[in-house]
Amino acid sequence: MVPKNRTIEEGSNFFSLRYTPLVKFAKKSLGQNFLTDPEIRDGILEAAGDIKGKNILEIGPGLGFLTSKLLSSGANLTAVELDDRAVVRLQNDFGHMDHFRLIPGDILDQDLDVMFEQKNYSIIANIPYNITAPILRKTLSSTKNKPDFMLLMVQKEVAQKLVAKKRSILSISVEIFAEAEICFLVGRECFNPVPGVDSAIIKITTRKEPLVSAEDEKKFFQVVNRAFKEKRKKLSNTLPAEWLEGIDANLRPEVLDIDDWLKITKNAA
Repeated sequence: MVPKNRTIEEGSNFFSLRYTPLVKFAKKSLGQNFLTDPEIRDGILEAAGDIKGKNILEIGPGLGFLTSKLLSSGANLTAVELDDRAVVRLQNDFGHMDHFRLIPGDILDQDLDVMFEQKNYSIIANIPYNITAPILRKTLSSTKNKPDFMLLMVQKEVAQKLVAKKRSILSISVEIFAEAEICFLVGRECFNPVPGVDSAIIKITTRKEPLVSAEDEKKFFQVVNRAFKEKRKKLSNTLPAEWLEGIDANLRPEVLDIDDWLKITKNAA
C-alpha cells in the first residue's frame, strides 16, 4: 500500500519519500533510525511465523515501514508511538483499518495488562536502542500478562550479550523469564539515518513458568545485583560467606549459571 501524496519510484523502497528526507525527520532524542531495507523487513515477518489473526504489539512504528507488512499479514495490530508527528501520519495511513489500534505515548508508561486484558499477544518491533533494557524489564518482569514472544531489532552487541555464556544482569533477567536466540544480523546501512552500530533481530520466547518462583524473585535479584555491583571482583569480595556454601567463592559473577544463583538465593534466605 502506498500512502497518499507519496511517490515511490520503481525499484526503490517505501521510504523514498520526496517530501521528507528521513535524516531531517529523525529525532536523536527519540533514538530514531528508520529501517528501510525491504529484505530485512521480510526476514522479520518470516521469523515471526504466521501472525494472521494474532494480537501483535509494535513499539515505535515510526512512519509505518514494518507496520504496513504486519497489517497486510493479517495481524490485529496495536502500535504505541511517542512521536506526535509520526502519530498523525500513522493515523492517516492506517487509521481506517479495523485491525489497527494506535496509542500515542511512551511504551514505558503503558499498562500492558490493561492494554491486552489478559489476551495472548506478541511483540514485533524495531525498538529505540536506548530503552532496550527498560522494555525487557517491563515486559518480562513488571507485566503479569507477558507476551508469548518478542521479535526485536536491537543493537548487535546487546543481542550477543543476551545469548552469551558470559552473563550480565540483563541476560540473567531475560533468562529467568524467557529463552533468547539471535535470528540474524542487520547492517547499519539498512537504516536511514545510518546509526553508528550494527543491529540484530533477536527472538525472546517467554517460558511457561519462570525459573524463579514469585516468592523468591525479589531476593534473587537482590543477590544478583549485589554481586554484579563490582562484577570484576570475586564472589568472596561481594557476598557473605554463608551465602556461598556449595559455590566456588573465587569465581566472578559473570560465569555463574542460573542454578548457581538459585543456590545462593536459597542460602541467603
